Amino acid sequence: MKKTTKALSTLALAAGMTAASAGGAASTIHAQQPETTVSIDDLYSYPIDSYLVSAEALNVRSKASASSPKAGILHLGDSLKLISFSNADWAKVHYKNGKTGFISTHYIVKAATTVKTKAKTNVYTSVEGKSITTLPAGTSVSFLGWSKTKKGGFDFDWVFVDYGGATGYMKTKDLHMSK
Repeated sequence: MKKTTKALSTLALAAGMTAASAGGAASTIHAQQPETTVSIDDLYSYPIDSYLVSAEALNVRSKASASSPKAGILHLGDSLKLISFSNADWAKVHYKNGKTGFISTHYIVKAATTVKTKAKTNVYTSVEGKSITTLPAGTSVSFLGWSKTKKGGFDFDWVFVDYGGATGYMKTKDLHMSK
């Protein structure tokens, strides 16, 4: 993989971008799925840590090193849950039936999570920014990540979303999750 492509992949992953949003693809609307109110636990435990393998084959290692013994193998499209980043190149993950191991971050992409607006909802440039647009109730948006606090933590009151190829911030309380 070329250095530029590898660097862009790492930046997109670190920013929490999905393969679709990185490529500029529009969000998919899922019809006739039941909706529930989004809770912090739902968004914190599922979308932030759900990733897909983007390589034909990806070795799972017992430690965060290419020279570490191979613990398993994943294939294109396999899902995994991220536990933590060891560094920019390695992540500790749960995969296949609760197994744990380390994988290279260069070969995974964030899985998109679709949520819908509960009511007429404003989208902002930032948490403290001005309103960009207003979306009608029932608009599907892709959850990309949480807003960050000034101290570097997560602000669970605000989510970063993709709405039809554009991005902005919305209040968590204004969303429903499609299951």
